[in-house]
Amino acid sequence: MIIERNFGKCSFALTLLGFLLYLSDIGTDLGVAAVYLIDGHFFRFSLVLSVILVSAIILQSFSWSWYKDDENSSHGTHARGCSSLFGALHIFQMGVLLRFIETLKYGYKAAFKKEETIMDAIYSATDLSMLRLFEAFLEAVPQAVLQGFILLIDNNGKYIQYVSVILSCMSISWATLDYYAALKRSLPDHPTLICGLPYLLYYLYKLLTLSARILLITLLATIDIIIMTVYLFVLWLIMIFYVLVQKTNFCTSKIQEVIYRAVVAIILVFTFFNIKDKNTRIIMPIYYVLRCVETVAVLAICWSKKCSTDVKSYHLPVSITIVLSLTLGIICLVLYYSCSHPKRATDRDFNHTDNAVESSLSYDEVDGPPKENSTVIPKNKNENSIMINSADTRSGNVNYRIKNFLIIN
Repeated sequence: MIIERNFGKCSFALTLLGFLLYLSDIGTDLGVAAVYLIDGHFFRFSLVLSVILVSAIILQSFSWSWYKDDENSSHGTHARGCSSLFGALHIFQMGVLLRFIETLKYGYKAAFKKEETIMDAIYSATDLSMLRLFEAFLEAVPQAVLQGFILLIDNNGKYIQYVSVILSCMSISWATLDYYAALKRSLPDHPTLICGLPYLLYYLYKLLTLSARILLITLLATIDIIIMTVYLFVLWLIMIFYVLVQKTNFCTSKIQEVIYRAVVAIILVFTFFNIKDKNTRIIMPIYYVLRCVETVAVLAICWSKKCSTDVKSYHLPVSITIVLSLTLGIICLVLYYSCSHPKRATDRDFNHTDNAVESSLSYDEVDGPPKENSTVIPKNKNENSIMINSADTRSGNVNYRIKNFLIIN
């Protein structure tokens, strides 16, 4: 069975919007740091800047190592010579920006010029989406918690702080959506699902559940920072144990594999994330059931601690917002998988087309890999020799890194 692969105008728009959101998020964080420095809050300034720098260094290391992997593996047009210029750009923290420009260049040619750059755009977008996902949970999440905490304990919050929190939450959710879209393009593709209601529901599910988690941690921090720190550390230990049990094999370097597992454990603290090509129809509901129980328990701790301290006006509205946000997020999740999940949409929309698309080709954070091998070809018929087989994603210009990161989260 053959399915065409595409990088259309909607895919280009998603990438461009993600680029603008990325710049806005980083820009507002730097703006907040500048405000703290001007106001004499040197500790806050140091915290904001440290989060930005640490996340940037980790991202640049992954980006550079992936360029080196491509060079050593000689993957078609992506076998770049890792010149001193590339190295200098990564040293000066410009690697992610370079990848954005590269992806936009290939994507524009594929979407508007109809040039033979579809595979290049898909390859570049997949790597970029992975880096953006890491950046979201290494930089945007800590910034959202930090700025939210400062806004709650201060009575004179500034406009740029509110903007920073909002953009951070949007950036985190958009990164998960962009990752979803990028791997959809890398794996067997369903063109009618590139934009529309499925992606809106998925985005809302992530935005609402992630916002609830961030608010919960922020509220706990206002009650007792030590309890919040212990709480997050214990959760991270549980998640890192889960990741180690999965025996991931994503990076070629052992050191980077350790860093990768630590980052994935951080992601799991905030949202469900399938890290192996396994069906998780049981694990995912368990995750969110435990998440609901855990949320209620933490809120109970916050209110019990609050009774012994000064009553703050924000406790009740923040608590209500957490519960509503998590509830609405789970509702969006249920609606997505019951109404708009690609597998269901495929069955509904394509059953009349001589089995042109099979539901077993719908990858998601719940579905496992297809039961049967499937072949995917680009729209350009001259590139028919470049094919993806689900058992071997190293062929041609295909981003081979998806072979160990097969499920769309």
